[in-house]
Amino acid sequence: MNEATASLNQLKKASKLVRLAFHKNGPKSYKRGQGALLNALMENDGTTQRKLVDILGMSRSELKDVVKKAERNGYVTIEDVEGKRTYAVKLTDEGRAVAQKRVEANDRTADDILSCLSEEEIAQMNAITEKLILSMKDKGVNGKKKGRKAHRRCCCH
Repeated sequence: MNEATASLNQLKKASKLVRLAFHKNGPKSYKRGQGALLNALMENDGTTQRKLVDILGMSRSELKDVVKKAERNGYVTIEDVEGKRTYAVKLTDEGRAVAQKRVEANDRTADDILSCLSEEEIAQMNAITEKLILSMKDKGVNGKKKGRKAHRRCCCH
């Protein structure tokens, strides 16, 4: 294993541990299910199904299932919009409280994780990771369009 591989393995290990630390803060579905929906609605409350599909990277049927479950749990309401078969999703007071509680827990976890670093080290880490991200994007690695959805938009089919 060369030095570059060892360095990236360290970064991968740190990323996994950070993800596990955040995982303790709330719904296991924060990236994909109701948690992701609540998170998206914190910044885009009252947005339409079509926009949520783009924001969350889900299919319409996946989103519909998540929204229905969140509605049953009392986190969101569904309201008709002027267009045919179009609806807007809005946070309820309970949904906003759950989402805010999660944000606050994540902020505490992030502060705790980074407490071993100085402000200067945090700034250096941010600059380095941003540089790595941009380098990977320049190489065509962006982490989007996985699975069947990617194949449907591909020009080769």
